[in-house]
Amino acid sequence: MLPEDLRAIAAEAGIAVVETAGTKRWTSFEQQVASWLTQGDRLVEQAEIARLKETATALRTATGACSPNVAAQHAFAWQVHFTNALERLGANARVAAAERLRGLVRDHSADITGPTPAPGVISGENVRIQADHGSFAAGVVNGDVHLASPSVPDPAQG
Repeated sequence: MLPEDLRAIAAEAGIAVVETAGTKRWTSFEQQVASWLTQGDRLVEQAEIARLKETATALRTATGACSPNVAAQHAFAWQVHFTNALERLGANARVAAAERLRGLVRDHSADITGPTPAPGVISGENVRIQADHGSFAAGVVNGDVHLASPSVPDPAQG
């Protein structure tokens, strides 16, 4: 399993793919991502470009209420793909590759123009939102919610 900082880079890269699809920056970003994923293997690179084009098409054709779900699914799928690519590398190569990927995402973020997407978190894992000391925390949930009160300490514990 990758360290948290490398998983975060993979997640950011997945979101960057979704945010960039359909923008003027897409063609360049698509090529850079495919090159990063394949490390110059031209045959595999064409397959990655095809996969990126499928994502762009799916995002472009998604409409209405399902559009955010399609974006989230593709962002997560790309996060997993980037994570797997990083996991296949040796420790030294992994750090260098992660920095290159971080640079792609940073360059992508600098070039984004137009409306800013709504804030939020896309997660394929558990997300914990916690409030303490009388504060308030909230989130949007699409699925089951299980609430439980914290256990009360034994009187002997103070």
